[in-house]
Amino acid sequence: MMETLLLTAVFAAVVLVVVGVAGVMQRDPALRRMATGGHSPGAPGSIFYEKKRSKILDLLEPVQKQLAQSDAKQVGVVKGRLVQAGFYHPSSVEIYYTARVTLALGLAVAAVLALLFLLPPVGANGALILVLGGATTGYYLPALILGLRIKDRQTAFRHGMPDAMDMILVGVEAGLSLPASIKHLCDEFADAHPVIAEQFRIVTLEFQAGKSRPDALASLAKRMDVQEARVFSTMIAQSETLGTSLATTLRVLAEEMRRDRMLKAEQKAAELPVKMAIPLVMLIFPALFSVIMTPLAIRIFRALGNIVS
Repeated sequence: MMETLLLTAVFAAVVLVVVGVAGVMQRDPALRRMATGGHSPGAPGSIFYEKKRSKILDLLEPVQKQLAQSDAKQVGVVKGRLVQAGFYHPSSVEIYYTARVTLALGLAVAAVLALLFLLPPVGANGALILVLGGATTGYYLPALILGLRIKDRQTAFRHGMPDAMDMILVGVEAGLSLPASIKHLCDEFADAHPVIAEQFRIVTLEFQAGKSRPDALASLAKRMDVQEARVFSTMIAQSETLGTSLATTLRVLAEEMRRDRMLKAEQKAAELPVKMAIPLVMLIFPALFSVIMTPLAIRIFRALGNIVS
């Protein structure tokens, strides 16, 4: 059984390497010229892609294309989640799937090697569970990390939005336009709220590319997928459509977001006693009880020993 698992893992690794090499050898020359911007391999290509493109990604590109799913809807969902996590590279979907498959295969092979050379015999069922557990962990670990990163970025965006509204309001009341106020916000919030600065910098670039304000702000709400971004996008679009005061809209938004942030903080503070009950009963009370009762138990045992003797 152990030899079968080892041979299966080695076979899967060899297949992965062969697929990658075959993709490199069979790559279409037209696609190669398109990837280099229409230049020959020795000629200088695009400056932007020379700075942003990694040689490692070029080597792994055939493997990434083979491992990426063909379902356009699923790929679109994954790409949206990667954008929410802050991964904007054109090959991010292929890299994500490659990382999942490679990590699953690597942990499965590591489990097999551990069973052969490190761990004591655990039987066929135990070996199968260990290998499948390693492969499952490797396959779903990138998805778990991606979800945690999205949640952290959404939390950081939610906490920084009231301050961002105040900064934009100050710029608008000082006579700046909305794009100029957002640009000033990006410069000021680069260190304090990097997620806010990053997202509004994208909005600024979309403004410069000719995208309308409602569409650019709707893209912001879609990228972050939080209530604050959706409310901001909707209120600004309505203010522009109805012709209401932008400063008044921003002031109301800032007050509401700050109030919501305070209510959520109070809600977490109210939930704290309930959440502390489990560690209090399971960990703190037994330790405290043992510290208090141990001297008393020692005295009782000594007294009983004296009586018996």
